[in-house]
Amino acid sequence: MTGVRQRLALLSRGEGTERIAFFSDAVFAIALTLLVLDIRLPEGLEPDELWPALGELWPQFFAYALTFAVLGINWITHHRKFRLMERFDTGLIWINLAFLAFVALAPFPTSVLSEYPEAPAVVLYAVQVSMLSILQGVLWWYAFRRGLLSEAVDVSIARFVTISVAVTPAIFLATIPVALLVDPTIAMLCWLLLPPAGALTSRLAARRLDRVTPATPATPSAG
Repeated sequence: MTGVRQRLALLSRGEGTERIAFFSDAVFAIALTLLVLDIRLPEGLEPDELWPALGELWPQFFAYALTFAVLGINWITHHRKFRLMERFDTGLIWINLAFLAFVALAPFPTSVLSEYPEAPAVVLYAVQVSMLSILQGVLWWYAFRRGLLSEAVDVSIARFVTISVAVTPAIFLATIPVALLVDPTIAMLCWLLLPPAGALTSRLAARRLDRVTPATPATPSAG
């Protein structure tokens, strides 16, 4: 029985996370591509109706741009985290799959928000985006606690990255009562804080992470 458990333990852990990262990249790419499918003009427009029709698509363009930024920031932070993950186990794979489930789901709340920009759609979208960042934080902290990260990552760095991930859910969850009690449009305008806040925290996290990321050895030139 002990031998079986040892073999099962070997199957549940491994070195290198390249396949997990490649699979994750593919899910991100598909989700980002699907976002544009909801931007459609009505059929049979006359030439003089084109500009007004394009103007009426501003909710779709807003939702598209916002979600593209959200997924883009999540992909960047996910990519940087996996640069520091040297090992994996079954738990890491399942947490990553849960995260990717919300990545793949992103086009749905985006479509709902663009068609029905009311409080329920705002709440749905805010919860969706918040879950992305929360699961990113869980993924990172799990990898640290299980010893799956580079040995150069210490507790202070792990905590710093976890705090930086909390910016997005802090912004989006805070807008839920705004949408329900004040106005959904004001809540959506508050989301515009995400790109500058996300870029700032990503830059700060990247500087800290780059200090501990193992340098790629230079390839010797031929001849």
